[in-house]
Amino acid sequence: MPINYRIAIQTDDMRFYHKLSKLFEGSPLSAKFFALNQPIPFQKFDLIITTQDSNNNLSGSPILQLSFDQIHPHLVIKIIGIIARKKEPKFKLLIVGVDPGEHIGLAAICDGMILAAETSRLPQLTKKIEEYLILFPSEKVVIRIGDQPTSVSQVVFNKLFTVFGNQDSIKLEIVQEAYSSSKKIPPAEPFGSDETAAITIAHRSGKIKNHLVRSFIPNGRIKEIQKWSRNLSNNRITLDAELAQSVALGDISIEEAIKQKERQLEAKKNE
Repeated sequence: MPINYRIAIQTDDMRFYHKLSKLFEGSPLSAKFFALNQPIPFQKFDLIITTQDSNNNLSGSPILQLSFDQIHPHLVIKIIGIIARKKEPKFKLLIVGVDPGEHIGLAAICDGMILAAETSRLPQLTKKIEEYLILFPSEKVVIRIGDQPTSVSQVVFNKLFTVFGNQDSIKLEIVQEAYSSSKKIPPAEPFGSDETAAITIAHRSGKIKNHLVRSFIPNGRIKEIQKWSRNLSNNRITLDAELAQSVALGDISIEEAIKQKERQLEAKKNE
């Protein structure tokens, strides 16, 4: 049975109500309008969203105060997380799909529902997944990582295994991307190519890994990052191999690596 969360929206701003209602389309959230002076049977709703000061007579009910400008696509994830943390039972299964690459595709699927899809850089990847674990509390978690490109996939797996590999409720799998294209994403879904790839990976079972995998950074990957650094710095900076490797391993962002190189060059100039 599909999950459906009921949201009461209490406001005198109809633009606010219609914008939220539009945002909820296609999600597990359904909305009902209430005027500011209209009583809400809060026991019938999973969350109350209001534009007024939340210090009202709805004591004990979950209330989220928002303004029109605070309505954005990621708000759906936040709302579901607020409700899920207060409800039992938790989701049965959270599957996190990870598509390795320069921009890493990331998707969260809870009990068959796509609740998040976005891109991340490698240094921020573990933090993003930790946010999913908080937003979507689940009895079991499977993190599925695509196996291509190999050098990036191995680094991503080891980074995630180091953080999550010792947790009994979390399993890590490596998915063969060459055979993952059979799962079709509805064309109406507003996802980019990286997010779509992550969703596809999440939908396909992989091979469970219970240990770190052997990884290496090929020269081609180092040269790729060095070229990337030149593009980002308008041909002013080329990272040395050591800094490029740190970027490849996700120890540092390429922007921070460029800043470090700039500081090194400035220090040499002042010697």
